[in-house]
Order: sequence, then structure tokens, then C-alpha cells
Amino acid sequence: MSGSVIGIDIGGTNIRVGLVDENLHLIRKATALTSNFQNADELFRHIKKMTEKVNETKGASKIGLALPIPWHKETECIFDATNIPCLEGLTIKEIESYFPEYEVYFENDVNVVAILESDHGASKEFKESMYITISTGIGSGIIYNKEIVHGAHGYAGEIGSMIISDSKKNHSTLYDGTLESLCSGYALEMESKHLYDVDGTTQLLFEKYQQGDKKALEVINVWVEHFSSAIASLIQTLDPSVFVVGGAVIYNNQWLIEKVIESAKQKVLENLKDKVKIVLSVFGLDAGVIGAGYLALKNSKENDDHEKNEGVVNWSR
Repeated sequence: MSGSVIGIDIGGTNIRVGLVDENLHLIRKATALTSNFQNADELFRHIKKMTEKVNETKGASKIGLALPIPWHKETECIFDATNIPCLEGLTIKEIESYFPEYEVYFENDVNVVAILESDHGASKEFKESMYITISTGIGSGIIYNKEIVHGAHGYAGEIGSMIISDSKKNHSTLYDGTLESLCSGYALEMESKHLYDVDGTTQLLFEKYQQGDKKALEVINVWVEHFSSAIASLIQTLDPSVFVVGGAVIYNNQWLIEKVIESAKQKVLENLKDKVKIVLSVFGLDAGVIGAGYLALKNSKENDDHEKNEGVVNWSR
């Protein structure tokens, strides 16, 4: 891999655009709030400006673009963009038209981090792993034999839609018993507002928890119960060697990891109790934009290698 590339990570809360070098260092970064934009045209016009800002020397010619959507190589149009509705129905060619001077590679936003962590991060020692992000929403990337799993229709890893509870003890407007409606950053924020009125935030909820507030203790303990149920289901379904976790909820409250491990151990088959392994992402809160950049670096290298191999005559019989 040589040269620098642009990584674009479009999330439900933040948009991050960065210049990433061949050593996976984030050289420059620009950010914006996703909610600032009313439609896809506004959003991508601003992303183009952010791209020009971080690529001020015009040294990068490739973009890795990570989107919070189901994705596989045959995807031509965006569907089920639940966290960014203005993307719904947008075609890949329309997105590419905003970046005519760049070679653009696309992937699901969580998958790029799963690939990054598998190749260079917390799960590089393992062939089978999962990366899970707990931020505005919840998603995952599944690695099998060091390759990302997309599934037949690009929906592999959409664990936020898993039904994990039939309890009505949730005050989020998203409640339907799914992992995302019960354990995402948005769900925690809604719980906090229910407890502490308009001043409620996810950060305040965790502060109250640390202060021993009984209501906050109950909410976080239920969160651990729900999230560990998801981990137990996933380990007994997909059997990864390790779960790598990231996103703002976990990164800012890393002590949750041990609580989830201990709870999950009580919910798995006996021989799996000592195999519940959950570790923190190596690349932190910039994992998405670095992962998007790595997508461009890795794919461009694979394309270059393919072109070189096509030019070599194979004399073997």
C-alpha cells in the first residue's frame, strides 16, 4: 500500500472525513453533525467540501466511503437506511457523481472497522471474530476465515434488529424489543430524558450511575442484562473467537465490558463459559474514518495486484 487516501465515515450522529496514510495514521480530519443536513444533496455537497479541506495538497485520489446501510458488492441502490432516512433510494452512481475525480470504494460502516480490527487491530490473532459498535445505533461486522461476511442480501451483521426482549420496561420511542431499541446510545438518551427531563443525556445517565442513583443503577443493570443476552446468543450461533467492541457508549464507559462478560457467562453452554472474550477496539473513536481509509488502501492494492497478475503469462499446465 502506498500513498494517502480519503476515509469518509457517515454515521447517524456524526460525519467524519479524514486523510489516512499508508500506515493508517489519521493525518487530517473534518467533522460535521449529520442532523445539519435536510437532504442527500446538501449532505454530499458538504462532504465534498470536507474532502477538499483534508486533501488540500490534492495528493489523495481514492476514497473509502462507509455508510450505515446493508451492503454487498452488487448493491446499486440504498435501502433500509434507518438512521439516515435521506439516503433512502439514493443510487451508488449518484453518490459517485459528487466525487468525479476520485476512485470510490463503498462498504457498510461497521464492516470497515471489523476488517480494520481483523487485519491490524484487536482481533488480528483470530480467523473468526465480530466487531460490534454501540453508538447512536448498534451494528456489527462478522469476520469468518479473515473475510467479511455480507450474507446473501448484504444484511449480515445487522444485529441491532435482533429481538432480545418482550419486556415493556423501556421508554424509548423506538421500543420494539430489539437490541438497538434497548441498548443503543439513543435508547439510553431517551431513558435519561425520561428520568431527568429535558436535561437527560447518556453522559448524565452514566454520571448518575457512578453516583449510586437508584434509577440510573436500574437502567444500566437492565442494559447489561439485555446486551449480555445478545452476546450469549451470538456466541452460540456464530461462535467467534473474540468480540471487539467500540462506539461512544462503550469507549466512554469501558468498565461495562467486564460486566457484560460476567453476565454472558451465565447464559451460555457450560463449555463456552471460559470462552466469552470481549475486548475494546484498538482504533478508538476514529475507527470508522480510519477503517474507511483502509478500505480504499486495501481494495486499491488488491486491484493493482490483480492487474499485475493478469499481465503475467502462466506457463504451468
